[in-house]
Amino acid sequence: MDRAVVLMSGGINSAVAAAAMREQCQLAWLHVAWGHRSAERELIAFEAMTHHFKADPTLVAELSCMAAIGGNARASRRLSIEDAEVLTGKTPSTFATGLLPAMVSVAAAWAASLKARRIILGIAADHQTGRYPLSQLYPDHRREFAQACNLMLAYAVAPGQEIRVETPLIDLNRPEIVKLGRRLGVPFDRTWSCYADNETPCQRCLGCSDRTVGFVRAGVPDPLAAVPASAR
Repeated sequence: MDRAVVLMSGGINSAVAAAAMREQCQLAWLHVAWGHRSAERELIAFEAMTHHFKADPTLVAELSCMAAIGGNARASRRLSIEDAEVLTGKTPSTFATGLLPAMVSVAAAWAASLKARRIILGIAADHQTGRYPLSQLYPDHRREFAQACNLMLAYAVAPGQEIRVETPLIDLNRPEIVKLGRRLGVPFDRTWSCYADNETPCQRCLGCSDRTVGFVRAGVPDPLAAVPASAR
């Protein structure tokens, strides 16, 4: 069985991607901590997910320089996170330039060390939960991004070694991802989607809106919506 490194943020997509690939790969679970607003809650979600799936090995990689660099509203509190309903189709303030390529590079380094041949990303091009596809708002959520990563990796690893980025959810919308996660036993109560907070979902940001619409259209109750903030 091939070994693969799965990038796990603690959100729905990465959790479902990991659950879907567990039968195909021997997974190594990677979380990149980059110091954004909801970093603490995402780390808790990662640890809960790896405990649930009895994951081994796991690694938390520090990329705190991304918070120091700033330039996006997820990392800098001097910038405002737009409400999902006012997005215009332009790249939002929550887009972190260079973040996903940096994460892929960290994953590639660990994959090379483990002799893993695959890197699993949970990105999807269009969740179909809002007016605009994710790939329009976030340019690194495109199939072409993964293709570009693979071109880079062809020249960034030792001769004879192959590491490829795979995006198993790229063509699925958010309701389909929620339904798949439910079938695979993903503990959605342990995931986190809010961009703005570590304690209570703001219910306004794109992460919250996308999550709410996805669960509603899937006909699946969102366990976080039913749990009081004090009990989470």
